[in-house]
Amino acid sequence: MTAPSEWKLLRTRAERDFRVFTARTLDVADPRDGTEYVRTVLDCPDWVNVVALTRDQRLVLVRQFRFGTWANSLEIPGGVVDPHETDVQAAALRELEEETGYVPDTLERLGVCHPNPALQANRLHSFLARGCRQVHGGRPDGSEDLEVVLVRREDVPGLVTSGQLSHALVLAALLYDALGPRALTAP
Repeated sequence: MTAPSEWKLLRTRAERDFRVFTARTLDVADPRDGTEYVRTVLDCPDWVNVVALTRDQRLVLVRQFRFGTWANSLEIPGGVVDPHETDVQAAALRELEEETGYVPDTLERLGVCHPNPALQANRLHSFLARGCRQVHGGRPDGSEDLEVVLVRREDVPGLVTSGQLSHALVLAALLYDALGPRALTAP
């Protein structure tokens, strides 16, 4: 099997702003035979998430309602890199403190991945925060209804296998953490 060739963008027909992403409708041509297809792309800002560990090795999680599943979801802190932010590490620190009130002694990069390359070009930057201590009760955005949950680090595999931790981007960060320190390059 040969490597895929470059697809040709014929035109962008529609663009719609949904606040957290912009949807574009693309007409593209298959490089193998010129057949035209319609594709949708979601333009999203980069995201950050944080595997946050307290000084006694408890993982700082948040429980929040998610409209896509119409259920509460247990997750690590994280969110959108704001348009004015150029430093993803600073964005990770901001999200951790806003959502939980915790600040770390150290923060290190775990890895970078594409959340869904079929539809999106943005990246998820995952970090490991060590020595976290709570300095206030958190300052979540107005639409966020968060509960901070602390769990022992050794309980995380059971939370994953039981389905209590099921958010794919959280699982990606936990995998990076389980792999240990690595010098990962951005995709």
